[in-house]
Amino acid sequence: MRRISLNELNDLMVLAKPIYQGTRLILERDISCMTKYIKQLENLGIYSLYVKDECSEDITIPDAVCEETRDKCVAAVSTIFDRLKQQGNFDASILNDALETLLHDIFSQKDILVSLHHIATIDDDTMIHCVNTTVYSVLIGKRDGFSHEDLMILAKGTILHDVGKVDLNESILLKAASLTPEEFSHIKEHSTFGYTLLKQNDLLPEEARIIALQHHERLDGSGYPNGLKGDEIHPYAQIAAVADMFDALTTVRCYRKSLSNHKAYKILTEDAAAGKLNKHLVDCLFHHVAVYPNGIVVHLSDGTHGIVKQQNPGQPFRPIVRIIDDTHGMDNVTLYDLDLSKRKDISIKE
Repeated sequence: MRRISLNELNDLMVLAKPIYQGTRLILERDISCMTKYIKQLENLGIYSLYVKDECSEDITIPDAVCEETRDKCVAAVSTIFDRLKQQGNFDASILNDALETLLHDIFSQKDILVSLHHIATIDDDTMIHCVNTTVYSVLIGKRDGFSHEDLMILAKGTILHDVGKVDLNESILLKAASLTPEEFSHIKEHSTFGYTLLKQNDLLPEEARIIALQHHERLDGSGYPNGLKGDEIHPYAQIAAVADMFDALTTVRCYRKSLSNHKAYKILTEDAAAGKLNKHLVDCLFHHVAVYPNGIVVHLSDGTHGIVKQQNPGQPFRPIVRIIDDTHGMDNVTLYDLDLSKRKDISIKE
């Protein structure tokens, strides 16, 4: 399996992961001749897919949780958002079973190194983002030695961290063009809106509510809504800040395409060095998330290109790459695996 952009699609490729819009199946797994669906996918805000072909048929792309668990979590958070819009409150116990399953999946894999990104439509963006941020936050908490009880509180807060967006103007929230200063100020209100909404729910611990309020605060005081600094920011909110930023950078938004894990890694480490993010927590994240994920195409310093096949633990910049030698034409392609941990003279350029 590998991840490709839509402009790389050809009709010999087979879809490796189904595509959903909410709970509605758009394209089912194992279909081929997908080029006829490109325009429909672009209209949904989808610009890349996971496919199987001869070059990648034995490449696996690990995720921290299974598809069924992700679907369960998305359904739970979607129900909560809908009830808040319709009734102004919700039953927090809806989350318990889904989050217990999420924790079970993560702890059943001892040293998972996540390579998979969930493909989301524009309509599903907030829900998928909430679940992704929860997965990354739990991985950070796991690495940092959190207890099961603390991880559940962290998970409840992160899966609801953007709940305040239900009170935002949707035309501003989904605006594809640049926001005016007034519009951006409106978007920033989701932190306080979210805390106010969650404050009404007696079943949620205060630490979970604080995540909604503080996940955009930064250690140097440059964040919002209150410009808190250092230890003024709750430790759980510091975790959510790292996880939220990583997922925001690496997923498609209505106003821009996604960045690669490597570019996101550079941005997060630069922000940590500048005192905005907690460096230890950034390191915890990338202990469990691949810098160059399995299944992506990379170009190497020796002029070759290929697909990342497998990670080398402890060497995030030197994975095993399936080289695609097509110098003699597409009808005469040679494949071979190159272990960059054993070839220090070659590196990934792009």
